[in-house]
Amino acid sequence: MTSSSAPASPAGGPRALVDGEDRAAFEAASALIRAAGLATDRIDRILRPYGLTFARFELLLLLSWTRTGAMPLGRMRDRLLIHQAAVTNLVDRLERDGLVRRVPHPTDRRTTLAEITPAGRKLVLPASRELGARFDLGIGDDAAEEVFELVQRLRRAAGEID
Repeated sequence: MTSSSAPASPAGGPRALVDGEDRAAFEAASALIRAAGLATDRIDRILRPYGLTFARFELLLLLSWTRTGAMPLGRMRDRLLIHQAAVTNLVDRLERDGLVRRVPHPTDRRTTLAEITPAGRKLVLPASRELGARFDLGIGDDAAEEVFELVQRLRRAAGEID
């Protein structure tokens, strides 16, 4: 195919392989992925002095919100929407740093729990406060709420949430 026979995009380059409604959905997904990357980078910069990344912080925060401070690794996978290998890797690193520990499930010998340690609890609170004080998407609260609602609609449409 020569460049003259390829349809032009609005920017003048070769057009994407997706078109029409599919193209709009692809462009929206691409924009979401890029925006998520930018937000993650900002969060990681804020958390770096605590020795945390967004993923490590999110796992600690999840454990800190539970009644017992512990959760099966499989449930963490479902809550964090990440691959089981990623959960295992995160728990390994947090365990190495003394922020979580693996403990056997009290009633199911097949299940291992990750439990936040006192050091993990001691770290997650100031990290949460720092993130709350410094994180800004740069779009204002009203726009951030609109983004949140749109993402919730996407999650509902995917069957992830009710």
